[in-house]
Amino acid sequence: MKYVALLLCAAVAHGQLASPPDAEDTEPAPDVVSVQLRAAVQQGDDFRYAYNGLNPGPVIRARVGDTLVVTLTNGLDAPTTLHWHGLAVPWEMDGVTWMAEPVGPGEERVYTFPVQRPGTFWYHPHFDTERQVDAGLYGMLIVEGPADPPAPELLLVFDTAAEHQDPFPRHGHGRATRAPRWLVNGQPTPATWSGDAGENNRVRVLNASNVGYLAVEWPGLYQIAGKQGLLPAPRSPERVVLAPGQRAEFEWRLAERFTVSTAPYSLNGGAAHGEPLPLLDVEIDGEAPAPEALAWPFDGTAPSADVPHTDLLYALAGSDRTGDWRINGERFPDVTVHEVDHGAEVVFEVRNLSPTEHPFHLHGHHFEVLSVNGEPPRDRTIADTWNLRIRDTLRARFIADNPGDWMAHCHLLPHVGEGMMTVVRVRAP
Repeated sequence: MKYVALLLCAAVAHGQLASPPDAEDTEPAPDVVSVQLRAAVQQGDDFRYAYNGLNPGPVIRARVGDTLVVTLTNGLDAPTTLHWHGLAVPWEMDGVTWMAEPVGPGEERVYTFPVQRPGTFWYHPHFDTERQVDAGLYGMLIVEGPADPPAPELLLVFDTAAEHQDPFPRHGHGRATRAPRWLVNGQPTPATWSGDAGENNRVRVLNASNVGYLAVEWPGLYQIAGKQGLLPAPRSPERVVLAPGQRAEFEWRLAERFTVSTAPYSLNGGAAHGEPLPLLDVEIDGEAPAPEALAWPFDGTAPSADVPHTDLLYALAGSDRTGDWRINGERFPDVTVHEVDHGAEVVFEVRNLSPTEHPFHLHGHHFEVLSVNGEPPRDRTIADTWNLRIRDTLRARFIADNPGDWMAHCHLLPHVGEGMMTVVRVRAP
């Protein structure tokens, strides 16, 4: 058996809500995971797409050191690709179409690469991205770490319900500035899930929305991991804000029922007025006290010190009134390609000069946050997608160890289509 976690995940499919099913691994070799994905119109709804008839798509699972082999069959009437959000894959496997052809209708492509970091990641197209992700093409990708304690898992994929008739009006962000209609694992909210009293559950959360921000909260919130795996130490904030594309992991030590809610949040200014919106009612089967926390291998790593130089500078600007979004005054694809040497430590700064928040996403690499508005993080913070609030300045560093032409862009997907994307080239060694 390759994965004990598969049985644990299946064991917690209590109640009305269940985790998305795992993709079938057809490769018997213990260090290779081979799965098939078919993108097609969802039966009975011309506006919805699905992988293998599922929305969200099937969960791809691997372990650190495995080789992943994914065969994509395009059953759509339009080109598509697969992008592996948060994973450092070879450039040819990244699924972008700036210098490579997409997978045409009726065509097939095999994506293969090693997985090297544990964490909660996801896959989605990077062609006509706004349309295809909004239509339902996305799924979780989980890489298990060798030191993770065994625990039942619940996977929660949140998305805002697609609005097929002009969901993004000519002026303004439309539903992004209103209270969106959230789905969880494809079901309308609030949904219900039941767990056993006295049980620890590892809960992985993905915000797959094009534009909606989640500000999740519940009593006793206990965060164990972020966008690139386990945190240096657990956190217990009042709420965790997940911008589009971001992920987080939590531990639920079940004893009493509670409700997962999202606080009002606007990308045009952050926390907003109004009552929290219930997303998931957690019911408890039986009676037992809450168990002790699991023995996660937190390492307590301190953040690296900021440095007095900047190698790359990105200024984010634009307006939701014009739909004109730019990085350094340029609209993709007419951008300056900045080049860095292979193996270099690259310090970059991102300044949000616009009237809206932006989740800044870098392909092909993960980065360490050095400071936000001059303040260092509490402990070492590794990310691939970082939300910049209005007038924020992010300083971060990555090791340019992955040759290729890598996209850097806002992960509000309408902004991508309207130009807020650029390219950093890591020279070959």
